[in-house]
Formats: sequence, C-alpha cells, structure tokens
Amino acid sequence: MSVSLVPHGERESQGARRALVLVVALHLVLLLLMLRDYFADNDLGYHISLARQYAENGVYWWDYLNWAPTGRPNLQGPALHYAIGFLGRVMGGDGWAYIHAFSILAVAQWAAAVFTTVYFARRFGGDRAALFAGALFTGSVMSAAPFFVGVPSGWIFILSAWAIHFFLEKRYVRAILFGTLTTYVHLGGAPVIGLGILLAGLATRRWKGLILTGGVTVLLSSPYILHFLRHLDWYNGQRGHVAGSVAVFTYALAAPGVLWLAWMLWRRQKGLFLLLWVVAPLAWLFQDSLRFFLQSTVAASAIAGVFFAWFIARFTGEEAQHWLTGALVLVATLYPFTIPSLPVETAWAAGQGFPRELDWNEAEALALVVEEDSLQDRIFDPYYDSLNGALSVFVPVRQRYGHWGEVRPVEDPAEMISTGEFVYMVPVPPDDSLLVEFDARGLVINHGGGRETSLVTLPAAAGTAAVNPLLVDVIEQETGWLLENAVPNLFPPATMLFNVAEIRAHRERMAVQKAHVGRIQLAVLVYAFAVEADNPELAAGVRRSARGWGSVANFIGDETAMDYIDEARFERFRQNLRAFVREAKVLRTQALPSPGLDEATDRLFREFF
Repeated sequence: MSVSLVPHGERESQGARRALVLVVALHLVLLLLMLRDYFADNDLGYHISLARQYAENGVYWWDYLNWAPTGRPNLQGPALHYAIGFLGRVMGGDGWAYIHAFSILAVAQWAAAVFTTVYFARRFGGDRAALFAGALFTGSVMSAAPFFVGVPSGWIFILSAWAIHFFLEKRYVRAILFGTLTTYVHLGGAPVIGLGILLAGLATRRWKGLILTGGVTVLLSSPYILHFLRHLDWYNGQRGHVAGSVAVFTYALAAPGVLWLAWMLWRRQKGLFLLLWVVAPLAWLFQDSLRFFLQSTVAASAIAGVFFAWFIARFTGEEAQHWLTGALVLVATLYPFTIPSLPVETAWAAGQGFPRELDWNEAEALALVVEEDSLQDRIFDPYYDSLNGALSVFVPVRQRYGHWGEVRPVEDPAEMISTGEFVYMVPVPPDDSLLVEFDARGLVINHGGGRETSLVTLPAAAGTAAVNPLLVDVIEQETGWLLENAVPNLFPPATMLFNVAEIRAHRERMAVQKAHVGRIQLAVLVYAFAVEADNPELAAGVRRSARGWGSVANFIGDETAMDYIDEARFERFRQNLRAFVREAKVLRTQALPSPGLDEATDRLFREFF
C-alpha cells in the first residue's frame, strides 16, 4: 500500500531535487571547512575526555575525572565515546586527535540527520516536501546546531526513527540493531526507543514482532541497562542552567502538520510513522523540554515539509506552487525567524569562531602548566566545570565537582578536604595585577595558565588580621568596577559575526569584566584558607561562596553562557551586589562574617542563578 500523503502527480520535481542538493551542499561545505577549527559546544570537553579514557583503558564504567576524590559511576551511553576513542587513536592518540575525531563524527551526525529528514519527507511527500524539510532543518541554527555540535543525544532522534521505520516495515532484525544502538548512544535512548516500538506494536497489532523486537533489544542492551539500574541511587536528574530558543518557523509549520497527520491517520490509515517519530521522544519534554524542541526538529522539519507540500498541492495552482516553494526555501535559509545557520557556519568556516563555548587553545595551555608543575595528582576546583573537562582531554585530571550533574554523589566527597589541597582554576590571566601581588605576598602560588585563566594553589594559611583588610579592599574595588561598567552577557547582533574587530573588542570587554569577578573569587579563597584552622565548617562554606563567584564570572564573561542572565536579572544582581559590599565591610572590624553578610551573599547567588 502506498504511504504517500501527497497526490502522486505532485510528487516529482526535478527543480526541487536540484535545489535540495544546492541547499544541503552549501551547508555541508561550510561544515567541512569548519573542521580546521570546529564549533566547540559546552559539553564537548566532558564527552571527549570520556572518549579518551575509553580509548586508553578499553572500558570506563567508573568516572574518576568528575566528583573527586571518589568519582561516580559512568552512566553515559558508551557508543559515541567508543567511536571517538577508536578514531582518535587511529588519528594519533593525543588531545587534538580526539578533538578532530569528534569533529568528524559531529559532521557525520549532521549529515545523518539531514539524510533522515529528507528521506522520510520525500517518502511521504515527494521532492518538494524533501526540499522544504531540508531547508527548514539546515536553515535555522536552532535546528541544525543541536546536531552539528555532535553531542550524543542528537543520535537518539535519528536512530529511533529508523528503528521505528524498520519495525513498521517488518524488518525486525534492522529494528533491533537500530533500537539497541539508540539505547547505547545515550541514557535517554532506552525510554525513547521503548515507547516508540511499544506504540508501533500496539498501533499495528503485531504482537509477535513487538515481543521479538522488544525482547531482543532489551537483551542486547542489558549490560548497559543493568549497569544503570545498579547505580540508580546516583542518578538525581538535576540539570544545570540552560538557555536557548527554538526553530520558530519550523514549528509554526509542523504544529498544524501534526494535527493534519492525526486526521489523515484516522481517515486513511496513513502517516503513522511520522506521528510515532514525534511521540517517541516525549519523555524528553518532561526531563529537558528545551532539548526536546531543539532536537525534535529532525522530525518536525520532515512533518512541516510534507504538510506544506500537501497544502500547496491541494489549494494552489502550478505557478503559485513554484513561487511559494521558492519563497519558503529562501525564508528558511536566510531568515527563519531565529538566527540563521549560514552566518554562524560562515563565521566559523572563515576562522572567526564565534560564539566559542570552549577554547581548546586555553585548555591546552592549562594542560602544559599541569605537566610542567606536576599537578596531575591534585584535585582541581575550577571556576567553570566544562573548562576542566576540556583540560582533561589533554591531561586527565580529577575535579571536585563535574559536568553532567544528573549523576553525582549525595554528599560532596571533597567537602572536608582542606582548602589548601586543591588546584584552583580562576578566571584571571596569569599576569593579573592582583594575582601577581598575592603571589608576591606568599598568599598563593601562581602556576601560570592561558590567556584568561590561571592555575593557583594556596601554600600556607595567613591570619585573618592580615587577610580581612585585603579581602574587603578587593570586594570594594571590584564591585565598584562591576557596578560602574559591567553589562549583561547577551548574544550580540548577528552582523558582528563578520566583523573581526568587533568580535575582538567584545571578547576583550567580557574577559575584563570576568576577571574583575575572578579577583573577588581569588580573595575569597584566600580568606577561606585563613579561617580554616579555627573553623573548618565556615571554611567549607566560604569555599562554596568562592565557587559561586566563579560561576558568576562564567555567566557574565564566557561565550558559553550568553543569554543565561537577562537584563532584568542582571539589574537584580547589581542591586544585591550593593547590599553585599555594604555588609562585607564588617570584616574590617571582626574576623568572621556577620549574619547580615551571610544573608546578603545567599541572596546574591540565589537570585542570580
């Protein structure tokens, strides 16, 4: 029986096929040019550092790089990490080899997503539907980037489609293989493929196929599933701060398309696959709604393409179809009501690299310091967990907290370790005047670092009589500068992507304001060490405060955190900063914080994050 939802006479279009090749080729060429310096998402340091451990150890079921000193069970699906590890070893086995291996696989994920979208759009709607779907998916950075960044979850939305498709086609061996791979690629793969195959079996009443596919998939996936279940108490589902938008134009067309598909399924028993493709990942809507909308674009683009192809075939003439086709493709490619992909891809292909969520050169510079000063055996306390993950791509080091907060120990295993035992990654350059001064006074050891980040240890605790006046001076000076000069870390106009001078000036400005917060963090760390001997519990709390200042620095200065804090919240931060500095002055006359200072500090961080 035919699966087409568009009349057969309207399915073929040689012009649409040529236009599709042109659109996809344009984006693909830019992505291939990006391989020299590929887009570095915030998550990549974590994933690539895990991949290196798989490559060097064969298995890596316990993650010792995060939540030191105990580590945690590694509950990440291993499929992509094994692929990166294998390719990285083949390409040379150093940090850059694994980074380039990941980049190649990221382009492959984007290509697989494009092929999947176009294939099913054409299968159900013909050439115009495929063109619409391809243009919608590739045109918006909010739909293309979630796949060309290459993170494991993207593969779920691709592989699950093929597993469901093969099940409906009664090709159960292929359905099992794709379903198993979906499970192994990411922790979220199991509920997605489980729901998808279950609904497909119930809808078609293929009970034997359902039992066979489901049973064998569970059996093949059992080593990973059992590993997760054994360590279920480590999983809390708590996510970090996220920001982003959705592909508005795509969903504006996909929403009526879903309703139309439901009507078609009820009236003509067609369109089941496309609906299952959308419904299967619904668990993500409750766990991570933004991720659901970002990566469901692979299905939404196909549905929107099929719907629009049916709509213009049903309600317009041949000439109008040509005009409407061209208009939609141009809008989807040039201005899809969100940031288009082309400016971002072009900027990266040209070497501008903005926005740069992780700086591999910075991470490599920090790794060289770690090796030169033999810091590998220390526990690191970074101002920004993802940068420590990037450092571990080059030199594996343990960090106090860690990336992917959904899996963590109930109690912080490093809580009672002395302040002086850690290596602190602080957001100030090695030649920062305050860092140099503190080093000269013997308050810290400045090991050096990269362009914007330094590695610091604390050699010996000074007394509060010496530290407190310094701390208050730093707080007053740096908060004064921030209140006068700091601005929210918002995404700049897209036109800046093509202006090298503006990018450089923007980065310098954000680095400067980040460093002013980093100075506060540095002074707070010195104070934590000063009070530790007499009050270790207070010292632990002050270290948490120092981490809070590090996160503030990340949020107002790093490109990975653009748009995390809007103007209204930033204004509240300024108001709370004024209250904080007023209360901090009490430390000039007493050794320990007052209740008022504790309350002002708590409010500042609580309302900022």
